[in-house]
Amino acid sequence: MALYVVERDLSDVAPERLRLDQRDVASACIRLKAQGKRIRYISSMVAPVEGRGLDLFGAESSDVVQEAHTAARVAYSRIVQILDLTPSFVHRGTSRSRRSLLRIGGAPSGEAHAKGPTHTMTTNSSSELARWLADGQRLFGVCLQTVENAEHLQTRNRTLESENDMLREELSRLRQKVDGLQADRSEMIAAFNDLAGHVTQVVDHILQKSENGENST
Repeated sequence: MALYVVERDLSDVAPERLRLDQRDVASACIRLKAQGKRIRYISSMVAPVEGRGLDLFGAESSDVVQEAHTAARVAYSRIVQILDLTPSFVHRGTSRSRRSLLRIGGAPSGEAHAKGPTHTMTTNSSSELARWLADGQRLFGVCLQTVENAEHLQTRNRTLESENDMLREELSRLRQKVDGLQADRSEMIAAFNDLAGHVTQVVDHILQKSENGENST
């Protein structure tokens, strides 16, 4: 799956309407996943100063992201595919958590809820949001890799189980063949013993007649 950012114009969207839109998009993603399409609603961010919203998705294609918004009847400005190019040497402690972003906004989480959705964010908060987005992208990449590895292991396990079943069937057939060969061997040994006994009787009879002929002369 690839990463996609959906940009929305929130200048005329009330906070209550935004929450309903997020819920509808999330429900649409769940329905699409039930249909076998690969899509995940990762996170949603807002830049209040600019009146913009940025929603992060992981999906098999931009068409699936567009389909989710169409099904949810949520308008958007554009869908942009992005890449997680965070270098491996960037330490996890370099970025701040979501809770620290709320503190940067100038009010604790409880006070923010008390004041409602009218609180504003500083310019520094935008850079922190961008950093948080980068952290989310990196974490999402790790999660995707983990899921893909798990799916690969599951596929490999199913393949091994199928191969084991085939080997068990082949072993059963070989055992049946061995049992049949052992039965044939026993029959052949019995027949050979009978033949050997018969030949011995014939030879003894011939030798006995030869001895009788010599004695009569």
